Amino acid sequence: MFGETGRYVFSILLFLAVLAYVNVLLLSNPRVMYAMSLDGILPAAFKKKEEKKDVLTVSLTVFAAICVIVLFFADRFDQILSFTIFLDSIGMATSAGSIFILRKRTKHLDKTGIYKMKLYPLLPVLFIIAYIFVGTVIAITNPEYAITGLSVLAVFIVLYFIFHKKRNNKLEDEPDLDLFHHNKS
Repeated sequence: MFGETGRYVFSILLFLAVLAYVNVLLLSNPRVMYAMSLDGILPAAFKKKEEKKDVLTVSLTVFAAICVIVLFFADRFDQILSFTIFLDSIGMATSAGSIFILRKRTKHLDKTGIYKMKLYPLLPVLFIIAYIFVGTVIAITNPEYAITGLSVLAVFIVLYFIFHKKRNNKLEDEPDLDLFHHNKS
């Protein structure tokens, strides 16, 4: 559409956009794993950091391994992009949807000025609709990527419930220390 020069310029812009996207993933996902470990959702190994440089060694390694696995199964750029964007569309839409739950639970803070947002709830709704649209388009045009993405999501949901159940069982098995000390005295 814009000729050879336009193709070159847009290729560079696309490369920079993908580089920025990968940078965000590398910065955020290992930290999410770390936070989930602190909350007891993931195993304690994900808390491990290299103290000198404050690098999340286990979380970053696991995330890199997941990326390599994705690269192993996807041999074209559009496959990788469609797969990751499909999963991100689910994650971003549900994350944005949580604002409505949080706002409802903290309704008592509405008049304090902490929650000022122009065009609320329109902007979060538009954000969610946009991501649902993107996910739907990928599911229609490339259903195999959507099925793969949903399968991966299902595996991680199962893992979440397994670790969550283990955590709850561990908490139930531990004696209440305050009660224990109170009975001894």
